[in-house]
Amino acid sequence: MSTKQALLLSAVLTVWGMAAMAQYPTDEITPAKSQQQIDLGKGIITLGKEKLLTADKLPQKISGIEVVNATWDTAYLGFISLGSRWMHASPDKEMTAYLSEFVENAFSHLYTAEGTKLLWIVDDLRIGEQPGSVGEKAFIRLKATAYGSTDGQTYKRLYAMDEAKLNRGIGLTKKHHQFIASAFMELLQKAPEKSDVSLTKTDIIQRHLQRRQMPALTAPQMKDGVYQNFEEFRKNAPGLTQFEIKKGEYEYEWVDIIGTTADGRKGRVRSCWAIVKDGNVFRYLDGKLVQLERLNYGYVLSRYLKDSRDRSRSAVVGAVLGGVLGAMIASGSGHMVSADAFPALKVSPDATAIDMETGAFIF
Repeated sequence: MSTKQALLLSAVLTVWGMAAMAQYPTDEITPAKSQQQIDLGKGIITLGKEKLLTADKLPQKISGIEVVNATWDTAYLGFISLGSRWMHASPDKEMTAYLSEFVENAFSHLYTAEGTKLLWIVDDLRIGEQPGSVGEKAFIRLKATAYGSTDGQTYKRLYAMDEAKLNRGIGLTKKHHQFIASAFMELLQKAPEKSDVSLTKTDIIQRHLQRRQMPALTAPQMKDGVYQNFEEFRKNAPGLTQFEIKKGEYEYEWVDIIGTTADGRKGRVRSCWAIVKDGNVFRYLDGKLVQLERLNYGYVLSRYLKDSRDRSRSAVVGAVLGGVLGAMIASGSGHMVSADAFPALKVSPDATAIDMETGAFIF
């Protein structure tokens, strides 16, 4: 074989080898995705199993922590953005087990027999995101109350926490488990307050779950009408039951609500918190109708549900309201609303739900 032929054969073998590598990639070229990466691609947030804190960081000795899930959204943690897709952020198991197993893994090494037994009632654990061209923003809210017992029978309130925090950076979707862990560490390190009121565990749990017992959450359907304030909405008792929806008189006004009083007088409704038409719920805000949908023990903004569901719901809205107004609201389903429940945050998160205690927008 001549030198020229040898070089030609070598080149052919090299090209063939490269093609074979492309057809059968090695682990080094295309590493297999971990289970955590696969879960995250489905919107599943898995909490860590590592031990957190040391005993010297605690304000008191503890013998154990029992977690009670009283969250309004019992299925989801919020919403996250994966590329151009918005999706539910979900725990990797049922919420009570999700929280209990995390707390056991993170803090059981701190337990001591002579310590106080803690009872944590978690009223809200919520995460959210806000993509940006410069950097991403991730939000977390933990609302919880801690009770302590020395005899395992009666408890006293120790402290409460309702904190919403902002994190900035890149790749924040992968860090929500860290933000959740940090929030619970902060909860555990809060200094106990003095309380003389003793309660049983049953009484405590009932007090927290009682917050869900309002007609807006227990009635099969919201009544059609105009809800002039949030309290009317909570009670499912619209102040006006006869109304019309019209395009605003001025160019900058999107929608006017025209109500009819019991004595037959018509006029523009000056105070309107929400309306319900044919069972469809809308928050009325600055002349715009923001579509709401009941989810578990709360109401979420419909535009944050799955894209296909958004499109179908917008079509329903257009059919219900009809004409130019229906088309306008359907096409405006992407309207963003800022969460106003957390004024201390330097950046307002996008609203995804309604706080059913205050009526404020939350993420």
